[in-house]
Amino acid sequence: MSKFILKKSYVSMDLLIEDVFENVKDEEKLKNKTNFTENAIVIHKDLKETRGTIEEIDEKTYKARVKKVSDKNRTVTTKDIKKD
Repeated sequence: MSKFILKKSYVSMDLLIEDVFENVKDEEKLKNKTNFTENAIVIHKDLKETRGTIEEIDEKTYKARVKKVSDKNRTVTTKDIKKD
């Protein structure tokens, strides 16, 4: 009989991203902008796994989780950024 496991990894991610702009008219508006140009580069990455959990799940739950997998829930975009 197969055993199905759900592992959750909690990861904290801090990124330093540098972007350059030309002819900026409103620096304050630019400061609050979270979208980046094609000139943006990641300068520093700090990723830390803070904790992880493991639990046994049934086959129905396993199949439902596998069905949910897509590129949308595997990536982080600027839309995911929350301001403090």
